[in-house]
Amino acid sequence: MTADGQAPGADGYFVVSTALLPGIVEGVLHRRGATGWAVDRGDFWCSVRPRDHRGAEQGWKLHLSATPLSAALVLAAASEVLIEERASFKFAGSVERVAELTGGRADRGGGGKFITVYPDDPDHFRRLARRLHGATFGLRGPGILSDRRYRPDSLVHYRYGVFRGVRTMTNDGDADVRLRRPDGGLEKDRRQAWTTTPDWAPPPFPDEPAPAKPPAPAETPRKKPVVLLNDRYVVSRAIRHAYKGGVYLATDRDTGREVVVKEARPYVGVRMDGTDLQDTLRHEAEMLDLMAPLGLTPAGIDLFSQGGNLFLVQERVPGQTLRERMPERPVRDMAEFLGLARQVVDIVEGVHGTGHVLRDLSPNNLMITPDDEVRLIDVEYLARQGVPVRRGYTPGYAGPEISSLVDYEPTAPEYEGDLYGLGAVLLHLVAGVDMLLVPDGRPVGERTDALIALAVADHPWARPLLPLLLALCAPDPAERWDLARVREALATPAEKLGTGHAEPAAGTGHAEPAAGTGRAGTATGPGAGPAPDLRIADGERDRLISDGLAYLLRTRGTGNGGHLWPINGFGATTDPLNVQYGAAGVLAVLTRAAATGGETGLRDGTAELTQWIRERLADPSAGRAADGTTLPGLHFGRSGTAWALLDAARLLGDGAVEAEAAALARTVPVDWPNPDICHGTAGAGMAQLHFWRTTGDAEFLDRAAACAKTLLAAAEDHPAGVIWPVPATFESSLAGARHYGFAHGIAGIGAFLLAAGLATGREDFVRAARTAGDTLVTLARVADGQARWAAGDRTADGVAGQTHWCSGSSGIGTFLIRLWRTTGDARHRDTAVLAAAGVRRAMWLSSPAACHGLAGNAEFLLDLAAILGDPHYLDLARELAQCIRTRTVLRDGLLVVPDETLEAVVAGYQTGLAGTLGMLLRLRDGGPRLWMPDSPPPAAPAGRDVPLVAGAA
Repeated sequence: MTADGQAPGADGYFVVSTALLPGIVEGVLHRRGATGWAVDRGDFWCSVRPRDHRGAEQGWKLHLSATPLSAALVLAAASEVLIEERASFKFAGSVERVAELTGGRADRGGGGKFITVYPDDPDHFRRLARRLHGATFGLRGPGILSDRRYRPDSLVHYRYGVFRGVRTMTNDGDADVRLRRPDGGLEKDRRQAWTTTPDWAPPPFPDEPAPAKPPAPAETPRKKPVVLLNDRYVVSRAIRHAYKGGVYLATDRDTGREVVVKEARPYVGVRMDGTDLQDTLRHEAEMLDLMAPLGLTPAGIDLFSQGGNLFLVQERVPGQTLRERMPERPVRDMAEFLGLARQVVDIVEGVHGTGHVLRDLSPNNLMITPDDEVRLIDVEYLARQGVPVRRGYTPGYAGPEISSLVDYEPTAPEYEGDLYGLGAVLLHLVAGVDMLLVPDGRPVGERTDALIALAVADHPWARPLLPLLLALCAPDPAERWDLARVREALATPAEKLGTGHAEPAAGTGHAEPAAGTGRAGTATGPGAGPAPDLRIADGERDRLISDGLAYLLRTRGTGNGGHLWPINGFGATTDPLNVQYGAAGVLAVLTRAAATGGETGLRDGTAELTQWIRERLADPSAGRAADGTTLPGLHFGRSGTAWALLDAARLLGDGAVEAEAAALARTVPVDWPNPDICHGTAGAGMAQLHFWRTTGDAEFLDRAAACAKTLLAAAEDHPAGVIWPVPATFESSLAGARHYGFAHGIAGIGAFLLAAGLATGREDFVRAARTAGDTLVTLARVADGQARWAAGDRTADGVAGQTHWCSGSSGIGTFLIRLWRTTGDARHRDTAVLAAAGVRRAMWLSSPAACHGLAGNAEFLLDLAAILGDPHYLDLARELAQCIRTRTVLRDGLLVVPDETLEAVVAGYQTGLAGTLGMLLRLRDGGPRLWMPDSPPPAAPAGRDVPLVAGAA
């Protein structure tokens, strides 16, 4: 991700009052004497409508595009027409918001939509389209990919879609506004990067020829159409799609060589000086030509326009970016590090020799070829040294003299700025870590130094590099080592700077940790001394718990969109009462914390949150699909909500709440097309088992058994054993998914079937679980003493490399170690132990969160510690907790953990603070894992053999 002097998603910076655009509309209303209009200024959109107006549910709507520089003129001209026509409309409320909508990282389906108009009827639509086109003709704005243009070069676009629509909840548990079909059924309003008009929609302009529809599919598959650019480059696939234009892999018909083609659409990312991202692409072409003699970058081949878009063709450099390479092939010793690091220094020195500053040196922009050559593949931000430009950098790879600037401040790039980026890249080479820290007023150097020191300490071979890394990442540019001194430091022979891997300790039955585990006593090379203790101290752990709980209590009630705590992005569209992002996940953590009798106010906070959830459950449409069915999932549906309410009711001794929780659990369907934990049947079954164990009510055990039977019927054969696909015909974003992991696939479903089999005594459930476990053992990719998995068996699921709870080693190991406890099959245990090795090795590449990060991974390690009776895994969990601590941020004097983006603090369980606190509470107090129906807490059967496999740590 690149920051460029603007809010995320924009590509320029504009210092304009937020009152400017709304003031234009209010001025038109005043001048025309138009009364009875409402102008509502929201955070992003400003809505304008006649007060007595109630628009239709749906129809043909109009969109007008603009650039940040033309927005005021477009709005002034359009609002004259719209107010005269008494049409309801909305517009982006500030020029800054326009820059977001038209920037390079705008959403492809929504990019460019500055003004949205809601006509009253078809005649109104056609009249407005004609008049708005005339009023704005000649002004500038980008195209809108989801819409049709009214006329060539017009700013007016149109599509059929919702106005008010029919509000509903999707089968995945997020809110949606649907179209109503003529037969009364509901249909998703699909906002794609191309026009998607329902077949039943009336024609927008009946007197004009309708746009040609694609031909119906033939009985035999048709060949994929050839995309030819500049009559020379045959596109084979898209590397990346973006609103600003795609990046494509193509073949040069003149030479037969593969090339990379970058595209820039016109009027996207317009800046204060009137330049846009096409100008940026031209600059990149110039920089490739400038750098060509050095051989450090791809060769520029061609620059041409086609269809109004600009294309840059450059040499394809084979290999992986440094960011892609590190998870699959981490640097393991000093010799390998020096071989790559010295080449990165060559690149920086080469660019500086041309009088330019890189400004955006990051793992994303460095390609490692199969021969371990390093090439700089992105040069668009190169700028002359000392010449003021807008900012351009990747967060975590720019010094505070750049990252601390406010959006509108230009900067004159200096060579010292690249030295910070060099230090951050070299740290990434060591540990795979990004120095992303949420600003909080503390001295930057204290926090970055602590992160660097811990990451280096965790890689004993790299300890001699610590002075170099600290110096390059010094907050004061004047204190950073220059390139000559960096070269001198890196010229030291590898055998003197450090050693390679630690060898297994004799007689232990398992390996002492290889480089990167950081346990005391690890061999680290001549003069290195014993490795430091990387485990979180009890006092630090306890502060994170107490401050985090205080933060949750202090900030409740400050949320948005119906949520009790602030949330943005996709999470804001989901049910406010769910586990994943909402109140149920937080309630479970507060309940566990209150049960310990520790921090004050927790019991009252638990009671208050319980009541808040109860009040919102009264909404008959909440948490239900469009047909009224209660959504069953554990994390996105109402199973998790019911679970959290039951536990809170038990803590509070409130029989009425317990009865309500049980009633809610009984409404959850036991037969649902999606079989998974997060959204579907397995998650529902987990909750039914928890209710049975907690209440003793046999009805819940019967319901859990019904869930298991549903899953047995849904199982399909797989080359490795068994799999549970999400049906391709099911209306879900996961339709067709064939996943392996805990959240959506084999591991989570297997874990439920195992628990259901043990609870009911049904051998068929246990057999199915064992088949699931055997399947995952077969699918494991074991290398370098670690086990990892792909997300699933589709090409898009990628190579094996996942390590988290959702889709990887942590979640799969969570199931396999429980399966071993039942089966005694050493393959299940040994693969779980190898999964733990993968989890530990990926520590520095992970966010703090539970779903895709350290909190969920540490929970798995705590499972291993309990089931295997091995305190080594408790130590590893404490090391992950210490890694989490390096990312903490101060909020009103409270030390709290940021979310999975490392950019904000949110409350949600799976992506934010609550999940981290749940893990830390378990680390401190022990006990069962949240959202697992383990009773009693997991432990190995007496007398069971629990040796570890070599290399597991």
